[in-house]
Amino acid sequence: MAGLDRNVHDRTVDPRIKMSSTAASSPWRRARRPLERPTEPVEHTRWLFFVIALVSLLLTAPGALVGTGAAGLTLLAVSCLALIVSWTHRYRSRTASPALDVVDILAATAFALACPMPAVAYGIAFPAMWFRVWYGRTWRVGAYAVGFGAALVTATLAWGVVPGHADTTDAGPVVGALPVLGLTFIGARHLALGMLAREQTRGRDSALLTLGTGLLGLTDPKAIRDQGWRAVEEICRMTPGLRAVAVADADGEGFLRVVARAGHFDRDLATLPLDLLPAGGGPNEIQEVARPGLLGEAAGFTRQWLRMPLPAFPGHSTLFPGHSMLLGAPDALPTEAVTALQSLNNQVALALRSSQAHRDLETQALTDALTGLANRAAFTSALDAATRDATGRTWVLFLDLDDFKVVNDGLGHTAGDQLLRHAASRMLGGLRDQDLCARLGGDEFGVLLRDAGEDEAGQISQRLVELLSAPITLEGRLTQVGASVGLARLQSGATGTEVVQQADLAMYAAKAAGKNRVQAFSPTLLDVTPTSALEAELRQAVDDGQFVVHYQPIVSTTDGRCLAVEALVRWAHPMRGLLSPAAFLDVAERTGVVIAIGEQVLRQACADAATWHDGDREVALHVNASPSQLAHPRFVSVVRECLAEHALAPKRLIVEITESTVLDSPAVQVTLDVLAGLGVGIAVDDFGTGYSALTTLRSLPVDIVKIDKSFVAGAATEVADQAVLEAIAQMADRLGLQTVAEGVEYVEQQEFIQRAGITAVQGYLHQRPVPAEELAAWLALERSAQPPIGLRV
Repeated sequence: MAGLDRNVHDRTVDPRIKMSSTAASSPWRRARRPLERPTEPVEHTRWLFFVIALVSLLLTAPGALVGTGAAGLTLLAVSCLALIVSWTHRYRSRTASPALDVVDILAATAFALACPMPAVAYGIAFPAMWFRVWYGRTWRVGAYAVGFGAALVTATLAWGVVPGHADTTDAGPVVGALPVLGLTFIGARHLALGMLAREQTRGRDSALLTLGTGLLGLTDPKAIRDQGWRAVEEICRMTPGLRAVAVADADGEGFLRVVARAGHFDRDLATLPLDLLPAGGGPNEIQEVARPGLLGEAAGFTRQWLRMPLPAFPGHSTLFPGHSMLLGAPDALPTEAVTALQSLNNQVALALRSSQAHRDLETQALTDALTGLANRAAFTSALDAATRDATGRTWVLFLDLDDFKVVNDGLGHTAGDQLLRHAASRMLGGLRDQDLCARLGGDEFGVLLRDAGEDEAGQISQRLVELLSAPITLEGRLTQVGASVGLARLQSGATGTEVVQQADLAMYAAKAAGKNRVQAFSPTLLDVTPTSALEAELRQAVDDGQFVVHYQPIVSTTDGRCLAVEALVRWAHPMRGLLSPAAFLDVAERTGVVIAIGEQVLRQACADAATWHDGDREVALHVNASPSQLAHPRFVSVVRECLAEHALAPKRLIVEITESTVLDSPAVQVTLDVLAGLGVGIAVDDFGTGYSALTTLRSLPVDIVKIDKSFVAGAATEVADQAVLEAIAQMADRLGLQTVAEGVEYVEQQEFIQRAGITAVQGYLHQRPVPAEELAAWLALERSAQPPIGLRV
């Protein structure tokens, strides 16, 4: 118990620090009713010995009145009053001041002098000792016991000074009981220290339990640290004399900044010398502070101070080495308190790690993993918050990268991801700090412009278009895309859903107007015609990859073997099913979407054709090209890329054009010349339906003539059609051109076509347009069997 004794200082544990409302209010009840019995074990024991001391005084005083004169009666009254006042003050204040100890000893001397014999005063000495052992340090309690014994001896020696007493009295009873008084002090103090130690341990455990409960569900680091420091203060209160100071290195300024403190200090502390901390030591090692200096002066003692590394501190947002808790006590620091504080730090550190993990998860939940921008959920949340306080100065931008799918499919998904990251970085560079940029999915981005006027919103939008349209190197190749931006103002009273729909509609209007531009929302955009709706659907279909390629074989009329296949685009519409080009090609051509569609078809067809052979002969690939495609400056580059990527010989690719394609279009003629120079074949589709068929054959590098099916339909019966077919075949033969008859459905048609000298046929007689897998199976069957005659359809 000697170690425990050093922790029981002049001010002992006050139960008012307990968390319960009953304990919190009990001091006020005791102030009104000092004799009310407390429920806490230590307080109850104090109360019990306080009552016993008072009752013992009341029971012993009448015995002192026997044979007492006026002087003795006065001494008795004064001593009883002094003892009652002193004991009551000690019980209520829970302190044992030296002055009151002196009062007790003087009052005990007077009480002994007032009694018939000094030994009668032992009736109050023993209860007073039991009561006194619950307050203050052991050496002072011992001094109190010695003082009480000295008071009785003094009264025995001064017995004759009181009027009415004999000159001397028998000292034997007094002296003989003194050893018992000493043993009473030792035993009572031992029991008191044990109960006080258990009370302190229970208080510290309660503080740790309260901390653990309070940390449950906390994710705010500051709240966690504040809760932890309150527990430190609680432990200091439950361990009398314990002081704690949290310090932090003041960022290389040569001193320690006091972050927080707990326990009693004689004066304020704001900074401490940096050399106060011991050098060396591990990150979790507790070290002794050899020279406490100012710290000891402020606390009022310098005997022992320890440094405990802190995992966290109030007011700081990060955990890093260099922050410490300094612990001190007038005597030796209690091991139990140090252990409790270590456990507390571990709880706080664990809570902070959990908090960080929670924040990381929150960040992940609101962040796009690829670009690091906010994601759709974060954008929606910010937009909802903005709608609650809309002032007309908040804008929503919807942004879609133009031709992103072409890059993603042509250069690969790695390049596509790289492009998205570059786009995100460029957008952040073009926005202000208060703006929010989010990736909504795929190549769509959303921007929330806060506190911007109409002109400023337009300027920021245009700056984004310019930044995103700048060339970029992907996979070692210079690439360029654009951006279509829809801009809508968040009006007061509007919902987030409404403004998002407006920005989305404006974005599609920007695409329809030619892409790579900004379109502000206006009510006129709501007047959607069927054609404009189809335009929007087409652009979305390009982005979503809804276009598929079917293939129809071109068969030799001499041996029935497959010479080539024609790639035919189909739209796998999510609502209307599989659509033929007739349902959308005109609109696609007019709006420019046909360029992206054609590039997708070309890339997919080349990938499929690279695997097809008919025996030892490679199958050629026919791909249709629109005037817009042929006039586009990237068309030849895309053709080169496709041939190189799939190791296709240029002669295996046949670009089909119509007669009207080259009318008044020098750019198209130049493209065809370049393709012919590469070795790519040129075929004229639907030959005979235009007004310049012969001019086309004479002026362009044509290799193949595909005769329109309108002439083939009457090949078996119509004399005029037969004459046209024979004339085209003879002319092509003299020009060295191959011929293909389209739309062959019957055997009779093919028989005449063959007699007319046409070299190949294409139509339902041999195969309908089918997906790549079915065509591959058809080719395998065609190689293993006789050339099929076909079915009548």
